Amino acid sequence: IAFLHDISERKNLFASLEAMALRDTLTGLPNRRALLQTLEEALQRANRQRQCCAVYFLDLDRFKQVNDRYGHDEGDELLRQFAQRVRQAMRKTDTVGRLAGDEFVVIVEMLHGDADARETADKLLPVLDEPFVLKTTTVRLSASIGIAIHHPDDPQDIETLLSRADRAMYVNKQQGVQRLARH
Repeated sequence: IAFLHDISERKNLFASLEAMALRDTLTGLPNRRALLQTLEEALQRANRQRQCCAVYFLDLDRFKQVNDRYGHDEGDELLRQFAQRVRQAMRKTDTVGRLAGDEFVVIVEMLHGDADARETADKLLPVLDEPFVLKTTTVRLSASIGIAIHHPDDPQDIETLLSRADRAMYVNKQQGVQRLARH
């Protein structure tokens, strides 16, 4: 019986370790590894269901200035609040994750076309424009968003899709005025 108890404990431990390995420790969101797994599955579903899937690449504008001016603790708090806002603004079926630093990805499934993807992003921007109340200050930052859309029968290349969304986000960041672009 003790042997069976040990096996059960080991399985629970391995399950806990695996769950931790797929989570960002700061925000509690899925990390890069989990996002890549989820995106691969989302593209397969999109092809099967003949619907579009969108990848949003989000980046906080001027985040480095917050870290430099107020310290990393305040920067971490800003990232936690940003993550929470994005999560709350999206549907429960959407996946919100953190790649690294101030880079976040949202995977949105069951879209009928490009207009649906744009509409979802348009709803997200005002939520992110609200001030962030930190421990020692209140900051107002904008976010740049890049969108890449996977249509049924597009090649199922997750790295290319992420790269397209990332490039679109950087185009927005460089333009400074328009913070939402599709690539």
